[in-house]
Amino acid sequence: MSLTAFYALAAFTLVFALFAVTTANMVRAAFSLAVTFFLIAGLYLLLGSPALAAVQFMVNASAIPIMTLFIIMMTQSRRSAAPRSWQVGVGFLAAAVALVFFRSAVVHGEGRVAPVSPEALGTNLLQAALLPFEVASVLLLLAMVGAIVLARRRAG
Repeated sequence: MSLTAFYALAAFTLVFALFAVTTANMVRAAFSLAVTFFLIAGLYLLLGSPALAAVQFMVNASAIPIMTLFIIMMTQSRRSAAPRSWQVGVGFLAAAVALVFFRSAVVHGEGRVAPVSPEALGTNLLQAALLPFEVASVLLLLAMVGAIVLARRRAG
């Protein structure tokens, strides 16, 4: 794995992720989210897990941003409210706590990431992670139905 390519992808991922959460335009935020997920798939490829990269690309980098764009277009909510100062402070505090936690996890861990085979990934998704996977799909479906109901109310 090229360390330079990893750092470049990680830097671009952070830039697009920050843009996704700081922009007031919801369409730009959705596109930035899609680019962020695509770059994370590239990171998975660099880490030696092509199966996880394929799942990341198919589910997160394509399906979720498209669903988000449908919801934005159906509700016609192109702009979001500016965050309050306390929300920004809580966000920075949460980021600092997460950074300390992950830093300690990396320092105390063995520092190596084992590649995941497609069989192991499929087994994990269909056994250990089945409930969270299905809950996420139901929540996305409910968000889409909610967007349709809100759009019909405004039209009628």
